[in-house]
Amino acid sequence: MVASLRHLRQIAAEAEIPIGQLTVKQVVAWFEKDGKIRREQGTDAAFLDL
Repeated sequence: MVASLRHLRQIAAEAEIPIGQLTVKQVVAWFEKDGKIRREQGTDAAFLDL
């Protein structure tokens, strides 16, 4: 749970909205964007530590 909250805080910060106002669409889009950054720029450029 704590790990998920870290991601939600980052997503909300980037969207400049409270966590409670995030939509599923925004969360999915953020994970897709982070994955794309990881593929194109490497693991150090992405937010997620996989």
